[in-house]
Amino acid sequence: MIAFFTVVMASYFILLVLLLYGWNKLTPADSSIGEQRVISVVVPFRNEANHIHHLILSLSDLNYPREKFEVIFVNDHSDDNSENVIKSLIHDKGNFSIVNLDATQRGKKSAITKGVLLAKGELIATTDADCTVQRNWLHIISTSFDDNMHLVFGGVVLKGSSFFSQLQAIEFSSLIGSGAATLGLGFFTMCNGANMAYKKKSFELVNGYEGNLSVPSGDDEFLARKILTAFPQSIRFLKDKESVVTSRAATTSKTFVHQRLRWAGKWKYNSSWLSKLLAVQILLVQMAFIGLLVLPFIWIEPVWLIFLLIVVKMSLEIALIYPVARFLGAKWTWSAFLILQLIYPLYVIGIGIMSLGMTYQWKGRSLSHKM
Repeated sequence: MIAFFTVVMASYFILLVLLLYGWNKLTPADSSIGEQRVISVVVPFRNEANHIHHLILSLSDLNYPREKFEVIFVNDHSDDNSENVIKSLIHDKGNFSIVNLDATQRGKKSAITKGVLLAKGELIATTDADCTVQRNWLHIISTSFDDNMHLVFGGVVLKGSSFFSQLQAIEFSSLIGSGAATLGLGFFTMCNGANMAYKKKSFELVNGYEGNLSVPSGDDEFLARKILTAFPQSIRFLKDKESVVTSRAATTSKTFVHQRLRWAGKWKYNSSWLSKLLAVQILLVQMAFIGLLVLPFIWIEPVWLIFLLIVVKMSLEIALIYPVARFLGAKWTWSAFLILQLIYPLYVIGIGIMSLGMTYQWKGRSLSHKM
């Protein structure tokens, strides 16, 4: 049994070393060169009356020529006061507008599609309604594109004042770092639609979300893979601290679980063998780690080997996640990291099982990934 755990953990150690190499290989684009392209920022929203003013304030403060960008808010049938809140905040902003989905349209992908259809910009930038962006966000996006680049994505940091938020920030840093690092190795695995941009023409050429419009999540990864298939080596990670977008951490465990169920459920629709292989490996690693913690209490095994495997695992994870967290501006506490070591395996396994068919709530809607 210990031999199996050792092999699983050793393969994980190799992966972490490769990811660290991939992360360090990434370099920021030179933001001092490149043209200021016309950009359309598309923001799908549903029931965000309490949060969207933060985004509007940050978009109003962008260091980008007003005539060079527009912001299109697309209402996905909100049943709160979101529409009136937005209208009151943008009434004096000529380059901000709001539209509603038709009665037959529903969901984030439909909202983005409508926004792209109405967009005047050469580039489409997307973020979420509960996020905030930095002043140079659009400038960095614009200068990151050239003739060979069709999509870029950047970092997203989770912020909050609670210890629960700190746990989420570190865990989310590992996801952002993994997506960026694998791209540094030459393979695309994941990105986040809260900080993404692509050429409008590229979206149209790959027919947008056609083929996965009914899937509740995946508006980011599915589109990125379609663009990458049509235009190989055309995706870049924005390794610039000024491009990082800030999002809100979940405030309750229920909200957190339902959010992660929405993200995890898209796995079964994933066409990437590499992403599926990595997901299986991570699941095996978490099971093996639980085994390493339990084994000394039920079986006589070389304790020194178990201790060594645990120490190497934690050391390599710190070597990868800590610099990513610093880049993102995520709050790092050693107590949060150590507690994550204990609860993360249970969380990964639990979410993986529940995502196979459990119904979850999102913005007042009941959704599932049942096939």
